[in-house]
Amino acid sequence: MIGHYFRTTLRSLFRNKIYTLLHIVGLAVGLAVCMIIFILIRFETGFDDFHANKANIVRLVTRFDRAENGMLRSSGTPFALPAVLKEEVAAVKEVVPVASLQDMPVTIPDEKNISRKLFREKKGMVAITPAFFNVFSFSWLAGSPVVLSQMDAVVLSKETAIRYFGDWRLAMGRTVELVGPFPLKVSGVVDIPANTEFRFTVMVPYRLMFPGTTDWASISESHQCYALLLPHTSPSHLQTMLNALSHKYMSGEHPHTLETQPLSVVHLDDSMTNMGGNGINRRRINAMWCIALFILLVAVVNFVNLSVAQSVKRAKESGVRKVLGGNNGQLRKQFLLETFLLVQVAGILSLLIAGACLVPVGHLLQIDLQRSLLFQPAVMGFFGLITVTVTLTAGFYPALLISRFSPVQVLKGSLLTVPVGGVQLRKVLVVFQFVVAQSLIIATLIIVKQMHHFNTMPMGFEKRLILNVPVPGGREAMSKIELLHSRIAALPMVKEVSFSTAPPADGNNSWTGFKFNHAPEMASFAAIYKSVDAAFLPLYQMRLIAGRNVTATDSIREFLVNEAMLKQLGFHGAEEMLDKEISMWDGAVKGPVVGVLKDFNTSSGKDKMAPVMLYNDPLSRNMASVKLLATGLPGAVDKIGALFKAIYPNDPYDPRFLDDTIAGFYVHEVQLARLYELFALIAVFLSCLGLYGLSSYMAVQRLKEVGVRKILGATPANIIYLFSREFIGMVCVAFLVAAPMAGYFLREWLQSYAYSTPLSWWIFALGGIATALVALITVGFHALRSALMNPARHLKNA
Repeated sequence: MIGHYFRTTLRSLFRNKIYTLLHIVGLAVGLAVCMIIFILIRFETGFDDFHANKANIVRLVTRFDRAENGMLRSSGTPFALPAVLKEEVAAVKEVVPVASLQDMPVTIPDEKNISRKLFREKKGMVAITPAFFNVFSFSWLAGSPVVLSQMDAVVLSKETAIRYFGDWRLAMGRTVELVGPFPLKVSGVVDIPANTEFRFTVMVPYRLMFPGTTDWASISESHQCYALLLPHTSPSHLQTMLNALSHKYMSGEHPHTLETQPLSVVHLDDSMTNMGGNGINRRRINAMWCIALFILLVAVVNFVNLSVAQSVKRAKESGVRKVLGGNNGQLRKQFLLETFLLVQVAGILSLLIAGACLVPVGHLLQIDLQRSLLFQPAVMGFFGLITVTVTLTAGFYPALLISRFSPVQVLKGSLLTVPVGGVQLRKVLVVFQFVVAQSLIIATLIIVKQMHHFNTMPMGFEKRLILNVPVPGGREAMSKIELLHSRIAALPMVKEVSFSTAPPADGNNSWTGFKFNHAPEMASFAAIYKSVDAAFLPLYQMRLIAGRNVTATDSIREFLVNEAMLKQLGFHGAEEMLDKEISMWDGAVKGPVVGVLKDFNTSSGKDKMAPVMLYNDPLSRNMASVKLLATGLPGAVDKIGALFKAIYPNDPYDPRFLDDTIAGFYVHEVQLARLYELFALIAVFLSCLGLYGLSSYMAVQRLKEVGVRKILGATPANIIYLFSREFIGMVCVAFLVAAPMAGYFLREWLQSYAYSTPLSWWIFALGGIATALVALITVGFHALRSALMNPARHLKNA
């Protein structure tokens, strides 16, 4: 009997090649999307899940209580924290400081010290202690953690060692020179997996960069602290101890309060900067689950509608089987077997599609996705679960419907005049498909509109045609800045040149506490600080609302503050702020406020305006900002590079345009927009397949009606309108559901940004019109074919 079922099933599938192909392609695409999203979710939620001590590892974070903006958390911690945390908090077993050293030049001399290779580690270089590898579980290919206690040692990741030396096995014992210069010997190579926040490239001893400090005021997100807790530590008890530590070292009105964050949620919290710089929030994970579910449901609905459309053609087969003694159960088994075979073929095809798409999707999202992920036990288990689920959900209703056909009506040829049950259900399924498609289209349009808003919103400074060039640190290198300044300024395509710590908007702002107007206590909030020169404001076209610019001399310390700083200090007029003294780092840098700036964005448009202090200090300016003329842009980067290499021959030249840096703030949003574009296209494609199936079924059901209408004088346009109006009605019903639903969730998403675009009505209208046009084109094929057919053929069996 089973063999008979298989032979009959295969014969039926090959006899209806078009429908078989549509079944397989629709299901394969839906299953492939579902598999890829499942792999993405597993990758994102599995970050740092391989550490043996993962349950007892926490990240220390700093809480700021701002009078104006409420509570703010930062992943940065005071520089003095690691030295005292273990001694004063009994629940802490091990303390791990991690300091990110960004934009660091690296020189690799050859073994004979004749030639040199230059690199710049934009991110991934860190200063850590040997205890880091006691807390976190990484594999050492060569060396051991103890080498990081040596001041002349450096540890490389496997990928970095290959990049520097061609083979990681050749790295041990070689020299790596950091800026200074610091000649260090490669003493270890570590294998670091892709799904970790600690994607380090170069690891140097922590004491080399931070020999010891008692600074509790300065906070930078490039300096983070992790701790290994004793087993079964009570979170409330730990917080009590941290509160006591904060009170002891941050007394009075000091803004800092220490809190903890479990390692398991570090990657899933993008509100703070992570060492890997690739955090993701839980809402995005939930959205991906929803998209996977909806795409799979759309594929199943498409399968059902196509099966029902084919049911009329297979009615005689059902009738003959019943006349020859077949029962409903046998018919259901055969059609379920048919569905099972289709799902298996679609499943195999979906694995091929997913395998082909994984690497490109990984490149799109800038994560390392390998095809081998498809064959992990959890992924294959998920694949088996959804194929069984799809077989049952997609096959049950069509099997039930076909097995219930009356053999008398079928064999008399009267089935075409009798509506097959469940027409309303199938219309509801089509409406559901277009609800999903329209929701994704509207979401994509809103995300693209928000990205346009980010790219065009005024930031409070000029960002076009400005080239930023990192300059080497150290007194010897800094002594050449004036020479570099004069030579760059002499180029005909250069309009202005300025030197500062960083541009106005930067991806890694440093915060510090400060004393204001000779107060004995620290101010009640921290502020961003940047060192600038007198050319900074004119070059970036930043507007003063009170006072003047800093002076060009380097012997006098002066401060500029922004409006956000003014408000948080409680001043109502900008003039009131002038001549008040600001003191940072126990008086190491202090001076009067000489000007108040119009607010400007210090990071992306996702964040509110932050308090900022600009001061003039020549020793900390390691960024050259060059304003170029539009007419001289071609070749300007190379000419400036030639001057740079002439002055700093042993340092890498790494120019970047400011607008490119700002565009980098929105990498996740761009990725999200591209993903939604892809998913919206897939949803529309699958919806069209389902609509094709339903319109095909309705065209067969209404053949005689069309014939009568044509004899009575109906034109092809009338017939097309007859078919189209019902489907356009379904699209309109879908729009009435999709628009408010998408609007509700998108409004919540937009509210997470400090500066968001409005939900314009035309976005929703455009989404509805787009799906209506697609529906018209899909339905129009069957409508036009029916309208052009000879009516005599429609009525010959009447």
